[in-house]
Amino acid sequence: MVAKQDNHIFFQTPGRHAGVYPYRIRVGGHTYFTPADRPVTRRFHHQTLICTLSGLGEIRLGDVASPAPPGSIAWLDTAMAYGHGCHPEADYWHYAWLGCEGVALENAFHMLRVAHAPVFSLAGSANAQPFFEQGIDILRDRPFAAEALANALLAQIVALLVDVRGEDGEDDHDRIGMAIRAMRRELARPWSVEALAAIAGLSPSQLHRRFRGMTGTTPMDWLRHERMNHAKGLLTGTGDRVSEVAAACGYADPYHFSRDFSRTVGSAPRAFREEHGLPLPAKPGA
Repeated sequence: MVAKQDNHIFFQTPGRHAGVYPYRIRVGGHTYFTPADRPVTRRFHHQTLICTLSGLGEIRLGDVASPAPPGSIAWLDTAMAYGHGCHPEADYWHYAWLGCEGVALENAFHMLRVAHAPVFSLAGSANAQPFFEQGIDILRDRPFAAEALANALLAQIVALLVDVRGEDGEDDHDRIGMAIRAMRRELARPWSVEALAAIAGLSPSQLHRRFRGMTGTTPMDWLRHERMNHAKGLLTGTGDRVSEVAAACGYADPYHFSRDFSRTVGSAPRAFREEHGLPLPAKPGA
């Protein structure tokens, strides 16, 4: 059995050229769970890939629970309502994980129908553990070409999952997924529930009800948190002024942006940048 101390997390702050890569790794590590540990349900607003190393985990989306046995890969969009932890019939669950983002990853998520079946069984396929260990090594060691290496590594993991499930195309009933992808593609757009409902082919009331059932929150609240997550990356990875970050996140009024950021994150944009940002030359007003 793995020692309880085998819990390590490594982070990567986006570099100046991070946006050119379709796949990006932001955080990762190893985690050890026991039945006594509470399931993880916190929203992180990124894609999380989980490779079970030993023991048995449980992935829960809504009322549906799926086992995560050794060798499997579980894929979660942590902006949705979810939960994961040690399987109630297991002694422990030990896994490696990578928190990722990128437009290509979003597209693969929907193409592979992950929202309906988050666990991929790799029985008889290539062993995924070395890929996850390499990803964690990139986060820990920060080689010169870290972002390029991370992009290539995630592409290999996605290729494994495509090989397991195939490229059958997007589920025609994934209406909420269409609305979510539209918002993520154009975070700065002044979205309305009516516009999102039209994209999903639903009435505003249907969209509101189904969106809450899938994500645990409303479309506008989900969008606000997604914008704040994007703002964090801009504040820590660029020298853009706060007003420029606000505009990139759909806020014409920097004061309104700062108020929402403070309420959501717990600190003002400038304070967050000073605590977590890269040592970049500051622009006037930053």
